[in-house]
Amino acid sequence: MRAAGTLVPAGEKGSHERIFSFLTATIAWVMIVMMSVPANPDYYVTGLVTNDSSSLTRTLWLSIFAIAIVILLLRISLSLRVIRQVNVFFLLFVVLATVSILWSIDAAQTGIRLFRLMVMCAVFLAIAVGGWDSRRFQELIRPPITLLLAGSIVFCLVRPDLAIHHDPEPELFNAWRGLFPTKNALGGAAAFGFILWAHAWLSRETGRVWAILGAFIAAVCLVKSRSSTSTIATFLSVTALVILMRTPGSMRRSVKFLSTALILTTLLYSLAMLKIVPGLDIILAPIPMITGKSLTFSNRADIWAAVLDHVRLRPLLGSGYSAYWSVVPPTPYMESYSVISRLNGFYPGSAHNGYLQILNDLGIVGLLFLLGYVGIYFRQSMRLYSINRSQGALFLGVLFQQATINLSEPLWLNVLLTDFAVMSIATTCIARALLEARSRATPRVEKNTPGFTTVEALRPSHSGPRRSGKPRLHVRYPFNR
Repeated sequence: MRAAGTLVPAGEKGSHERIFSFLTATIAWVMIVMMSVPANPDYYVTGLVTNDSSSLTRTLWLSIFAIAIVILLLRISLSLRVIRQVNVFFLLFVVLATVSILWSIDAAQTGIRLFRLMVMCAVFLAIAVGGWDSRRFQELIRPPITLLLAGSIVFCLVRPDLAIHHDPEPELFNAWRGLFPTKNALGGAAAFGFILWAHAWLSRETGRVWAILGAFIAAVCLVKSRSSTSTIATFLSVTALVILMRTPGSMRRSVKFLSTALILTTLLYSLAMLKIVPGLDIILAPIPMITGKSLTFSNRADIWAAVLDHVRLRPLLGSGYSAYWSVVPPTPYMESYSVISRLNGFYPGSAHNGYLQILNDLGIVGLLFLLGYVGIYFRQSMRLYSINRSQGALFLGVLFQQATINLSEPLWLNVLLTDFAVMSIATTCIARALLEARSRATPRVEKNTPGFTTVEALRPSHSGPRRSGKPRLHVRYPFNR
């Protein structure tokens, strides 16, 4: 049964909505699996998700794109309304990445990434338009992530020669990567899994047995991946979830200030680690005592220094979206080749910091867009939190996880990794949820004229979740919603 006040096209049958729900779930699942499992099954050769060179991969991406476009065209009016509600800096991000092909140092590489970006953006929007439900985000993301994590455990037990790192480096030796390309990718997916199942427990969306089992699967993968950043991010996010969802009503006003302080602290640490603001790195002093690691952050500091030197060549608009790093080791004529000599023959393949990677690709303008995106996402999540406490808390928890994990992994706007897909789906789902709330708060009442249908709506309570005792309104919505 559809929730009261939902934007529903008049005359639409339940079977149509179920078809949209099935199609969007299918393309989302296929997309997540393709982004998680390496295209090249030979884990000895590469630990990276490779490009879309195989005919099967290209066919799947084109099929996903076609299905998403059809859904958007069938719901064109609603699609435009959702777009207007989407985080404006996310849209600016996409526009800046697209036009960066004009000054990209590797236009071919940028073009390949932009194609996938366009396909994925169509999917993100289709998810928010077709088959909508207030819990659409977690019901769509939780099952494939859990299946991939469970499959990774089985893969590590059956084929440890492929699923476990055997590199001599202490950080990699015997670390699990499962079905994922690297241990950090497995750790990131496990962080998502644990957060989603913790939320399911706290919100009682699923039975306790299922919540415990799902959280256990995620915890095993998180521990075995030995990804310290993912572990810290998971701890912070779950702690935030507990605070957001279990704070008594009398203390609820303080939640906004605590959440704001947490996200600002994370952003300050990101700037301090990059040494963008002189003197700010003093706040990093307690890290060795807390984590047991030096301020080289597993030698990432050398990578950051090399990339920052390259940023100075094009500080304003960067080198072009995804143009600097290559999937395979670069040739001498490529600009990223200089990193190899700086790191004694080692090629990291990324900046190992999401904020620095954006700065290198899209310059200061891109970094400002990123900070704006985080700020708007936070504000929209807090707005939703005042209407739907459970959903707002979940979206905030995902933001805390991503803001933290990007301190050591380049996940922002990275179309090669699952994290970008999950975060972007959250972005469009927030937009649709706020659009739904807006339609309930200020419904347009029409007379009984042909072309309109009646939908029941509730006046939302600004102090918390909707209450069944509020008076119902009979609202008239046009057919072409």
